[in-house]
Amino acid sequence: MPAPDARPSRLKLWLRRAPRPGDLPGVAGVAAARLLMRRPRSAGRGFVSDESPVIIAGMHRSGTSIFTQLLEQGGMYAGGSWLDENHESVYFSRANRAMLGEAPYLLHDYGWTAPKTDEFIAARRGYAERAARDPAAFFAERAGETVWGWKDPRNSLTLPVWLSVYPNAKVLHAVRDGRAVALSLSDRDGLDPAFGLALWAVYASRAERALEALPDDRKLTLRYEDLTANPVPVLERLFSFAGLQPSRPLDEIASSVNPERTAAREADPDFASIGDHPLLAAYGYR
Repeated sequence: MPAPDARPSRLKLWLRRAPRPGDLPGVAGVAAARLLMRRPRSAGRGFVSDESPVIIAGMHRSGTSIFTQLLEQGGMYAGGSWLDENHESVYFSRANRAMLGEAPYLLHDYGWTAPKTDEFIAARRGYAERAARDPAAFFAERAGETVWGWKDPRNSLTLPVWLSVYPNAKVLHAVRDGRAVALSLSDRDGLDPAFGLALWAVYASRAERALEALPDDRKLTLRYEDLTANPVPVLERLFSFAGLQPSRPLDEIASSVNPERTAAREADPDFASIGDHPLLAAYGYR
């Protein structure tokens, strides 16, 4: 299986994902992003916040968006209009992109396909500190929600830094069958499925390594397939973990979950031919 050390033509990927007017964040979001990107490339001064966000991590195409949307339905604040077309926090994703050395948001950089080392990311801790020190814009639309958090697949790689800035944070790790992820990445980004599976393994293993330091009550790993197969019990675990008490019945919230997406991927003729990885068995996919 090839290691994730190659990526498709950046020009080809940029053309496939060139921004459309409806995709762009508001003027305030772009301005805040540019300010954050100008943060000095330093490890920061050790700033620590006493806030307790719910940090949603998980490989791209693994269900982080639907889990975040469900948390919002349960009463969590995830950013309001400060969310992009992938339901990622415009505010905190800027810090993640900067820590990973990616280009600004409007260029649709594909640096996420070549994960940087923990040392590279830790050296740019100052970006996370800046986001944590002054999140006023992110909270501008927050009403009475006491639980807040943000979703970004890149959290899987930057978790060690975020957990050092937010030592009281909780982490939800969304997991999906790596073969389904690989097919989805192939459809969306033109990535070779074998490369996509290897990349999935990098994100998953890096996230799991960061979670080892957390006590059980501050970490939760949920499989996307379990959510689509039987959503209500998964929602019970999800909301209990986050400390949410939804005002709507769980079966009503569960109605927004589409079970057909999982079945469609598993029925794809290319699904079984992608390859194998030990993590598939570790997550119960073998």
